[in-house]
Amino acid sequence: GTVATGQKVRIQGPHYKPGSKEDLSVKNIQRTVLMMGRATEQISDVPCGNTVALVGIDQYLLKSGTLTTIEDAHNIADMKYSVSPVVKVAVKVKDGKDLPKLVDGLKKLSKSDPLVVCTTEESGEHVIAGCGELHVEICLKDLRDEYAQCEFTVSDPVVSYR
Repeated sequence: GTVATGQKVRIQGPHYKPGSKEDLSVKNIQRTVLMMGRATEQISDVPCGNTVALVGIDQYLLKSGTLTTIEDAHNIADMKYSVSPVVKVAVKVKDGKDLPKLVDGLKKLSKSDPLVVCTTEESGEHVIAGCGELHVEICLKDLRDEYAQCEFTVSDPVVSYR
């Protein structure tokens, strides 16, 4: 297929079932950008086989989804991983006014890494689950430096055995 700037696409989330409106958005692609290493180039349309960035649809996708123009299309199956998030840490902001930054940062972290799971417990505690201690450390560094850009405290890791 081909994708083009201005094209109207159906954004089917992972819970979409053909024929229903649940987990379905229909939006226009604002820009199509060809990715070539560090360089990017805005283009009008691109055929299959190229790595592109599509501007204007990211807020409708969480971790995975299917883009299509066909009304009765089925979803592409999610990837299955041989590991699961078993190491958990709780994060808490040092300054209360930074809480919205942390929540937004956790959403961005969850979107950027398919294996990390960010949850909020009933007590209001924010929990990050990763596939190992190193994975969680990298997630915390990314959260602190790139996504939340605020200081927070981290609990000791807890491992859940399954």
